[in-house]
Amino acid sequence: MCTISFIPSVENSTEFIFTSNRDEASNRPTLAPEVYTENGIQLLYPKDEIAGGTWIAVSEQQKLICLMNGAEKAHQRQKDYRKSRGVVLKDLLLASDFNKAVENYDFVGIEPFTMIYVSWQEKLELQQLSWNGDEVKLSNLPVKPHIWSASMTYTSAMKKERHEWFDDFISKQNLVEITSEKVWQFHHEAGKNDKNNGFIIDRGLLKTTSITQVKFEENEIKMKFENLLKGETTTKLLV
Repeated sequence: MCTISFIPSVENSTEFIFTSNRDEASNRPTLAPEVYTENGIQLLYPKDEIAGGTWIAVSEQQKLICLMNGAEKAHQRQKDYRKSRGVVLKDLLLASDFNKAVENYDFVGIEPFTMIYVSWQEKLELQQLSWNGDEVKLSNLPVKPHIWSASMTYTSAMKKERHEWFDDFISKQNLVEITSEKVWQFHHEAGKNDKNNGFIIDRGLLKTTSITQVKFEENEIKMKFENLLKGETTTKLLV
């Protein structure tokens, strides 16, 4: 997992569109998004039934984290890990200070990952956290359109092609004109004739199982979720 795009609305605004296509074993069950209260904080996320964690969650404290499998490059998976990365995601999202939480967190024994962190408490901020099994890297990213593809699923050449699709999508319209509906359609149709590298893949057991979109607009947090295996779409608000 997975494919992620981030598109800020306009300059000097905290509004944005964040969309994630999840690539996962098609026999791994998932629950549609619900609002959960954890440590006194409301979180909205779809849940992985097996591990109890998630790959994308948004907090009432105006923070979001999304998880991808692997760091800069593909890794050899171990048989067992100490803790699910989806649980790590929630731990960091619930922390009062994300940067300090990352600095103090024990990542040893956790499978390599990349996390995208969005905060809009005072201004819109974007960060990338990666753990390759040996080293933690946390970097600030410019607030502009971005796309990410998981290293465990996509080669460098595949990533390059996907970046080209995204850049072409962005270049054809003004940022102000990019709606959540247009991004939703793009995440369904980019590379649609390529089942191996399109935004919706089908490699047998490994498939794009769902698409999740978070939109923050007019002080409203909305999460749209489509279970592609069941053909079910739900929308939830975090008030």
